[in-house]
Amino acid sequence: MATPKEALTGASQTININQHAKASPKNQGIGNQDTVTFENNDPNDAATVTFLGAGAGGFSYNGSPATSVNVPAGGSAGPLTPLTSNVTVDYQVQAGSDAGGPFSIEVGTGPLEIDIVDDGGNTNLGNAAIPNNGTLFFKNESTDDTATITFGGDRDVLYDQNGNAVTSQQVSPGTSGALLTGRGSNKDVTYSVSMSLQPDGGLGGGNGTIKVGQT
Repeated sequence: MATPKEALTGASQTININQHAKASPKNQGIGNQDTVTFENNDPNDAATVTFLGAGAGGFSYNGSPATSVNVPAGGSAGPLTPLTSNVTVDYQVQAGSDAGGPFSIEVGTGPLEIDIVDDGGNTNLGNAAIPNNGTLFFKNESTDDTATITFGGDRDVLYDQNGNAVTSQQVSPGTSGALLTGRGSNKDVTYSVSMSLQPDGGLGGGNGTIKVGQT
């Protein structure tokens, strides 16, 4: 009789938080079967880890989807289990009066999702982070406006799937844009969103920053 296969068991990964609310590593890669635990090295202040944007609720903690996790002073919180494979989740940290982030957890080989949430071009993730060689895409939730995302700041950081540097991207209504790859260390890319049907010609929409390869 054949021996049944055991369920895949992933590795346990640790993210350390210091007394200034900084995470290390800032961009943690984990496998789809891995878990992650936050260790708070501040002996005085508890830390709150808040997951951001479309990735909020992407990890299970104590059996329920977690949008935030409290990490006691000098203690830990975990393990957290990914609820979705191949996705990047951003988070920020608050400890006492200090705030840090955004930081990222790349689960498998998945991209970060940034949603354009209204006809004004506003997004659900004004400040984002991905690792070096990490990926992202914009999802346009408007049903009638085409979004044009224009990138600034550090140049030659975001690339399309053909290896070409990208300075702008159009995303049709109700669709997701093509995947973009970020390359580099400690790069800051800015973005602004204009919408096609706005009375001001699409100017003055949402804007934000994408940190690539924080070290």
